[in-house]
Amino acid sequence: MQPTWLPTLSWVSLAVGVVSFAVVLVDTYLYGHRQPVRVMEIVWLVTVLYVGPAAVRLYWNWGRPEALTPSPRTDRPHRGIIVTQVSRCGAHCALGFVVAEVALYGFDLSRGALWIGYAGDYLAAVTIAVLFRLFEGPRRSLAEVWRALATVVKVELVTITAFEAALFVWLTLAHHMVFPESPLRLDSPTFWFAGQIGLIAGFVTAWPAASWQVGRGLSGGTR
Repeated sequence: MQPTWLPTLSWVSLAVGVVSFAVVLVDTYLYGHRQPVRVMEIVWLVTVLYVGPAAVRLYWNWGRPEALTPSPRTDRPHRGIIVTQVSRCGAHCALGFVVAEVALYGFDLSRGALWIGYAGDYLAAVTIAVLFRLFEGPRRSLAEVWRALATVVKVELVTITAFEAALFVWLTLAHHMVFPESPLRLDSPTFWFAGQIGLIAGFVTAWPAASWQVGRGLSGGTR
């Protein structure tokens, strides 16, 4: 049986994410601090939604300064590049998690083997990464889709994979060890709280992978 405090903790954690989301949303659209690369507005909003106040601080240090320049900066500090890389790949994974889990729930496949959900999450994350790259460009064509896919494979796939691996490890533990007596269902706040923890774990785990990619010059195009 689920402990009585767990739903309350889940709602509080989710509420903190929503408040953090609102802070960045207001700063971006009400105060007009728009990102030179528009998809980065989605990236920061998604990041603060699952990381919370810590991501608001990252946005204030690294995201907001980008909005104060007319075009993407080419002189960003090494740390800022890594923050952007992790946040961007994390947004792909977070959106992929939501899209895949909702789709599986809608088709009544959420009660199947965990690997089905993991495969859906990963494929959705990569697909969203490709779409983000595609919509950054001025044209939409089949050739641009392949170019976007190639860019994702080259500069983001390692970080996405590290992020997803940590998320999947945590979700497995959550299902079988942390919450074994209270099955995690999409219509429960505890499910999303567990997902939030997994996404934060993914963010932390992806940092070394992003640092490695940046160090090898494999983060070109990440803004």
